[in-house]
Order: sequence, then C-alpha cells, then structure tokens
Amino acid sequence: MEIYIGYFAGVLGTICWMPQAWKAWATRDTSGLSLIANLLFLLTVTLWLLYGLLVTDWPLIFANGCGLLIVLSIVAAKLKYK
Repeated sequence: MEIYIGYFAGVLGTICWMPQAWKAWATRDTSGLSLIANLLFLLTVTLWLLYGLLVTDWPLIFANGCGLLIVLSIVAAKLKYK
C-alpha cells in the first residue's frame, strides 16, 4: 500500500510542474519566474533523486527523475527567454 501512495504522490508532484513548463515554452514569457527559486528546486529534486538511487526507492527515483527533467526545462526556458 505504501508504494502506491509514493507513486501517487510522485505523479501529482510531477504533474503540478508541467503546466508551468508548457506555458514558459509556449509563450516565451518567463518574467514571472524566479531563476533562483527554480535553481534551488532543481537542486532539491536532484538531491532527492540521488537519495532515491542510494536507497533504491523506486517512487522517489521515478518522481524526482521526472521532476528533474521538467524543472530543468523551466530553468532552460528562463535562461533562454530572459
């Protein structure tokens, strides 16, 4: 049961960043995004991914691997469309 809660939390946590990434790339407007906040969150998901890999926790690996890609795309958009 716990693993299903972990996967569900991971899916929701990943989905919540998708509209932001989509909007940043579609509109090319990132003026409302904080680069520092997104870099800190990128570091956070990277560390959680590393922790998940170290303890072999698949929900953590899945959620933070996906989150890493999405937040990385937001940071890339912020840097490209300053």
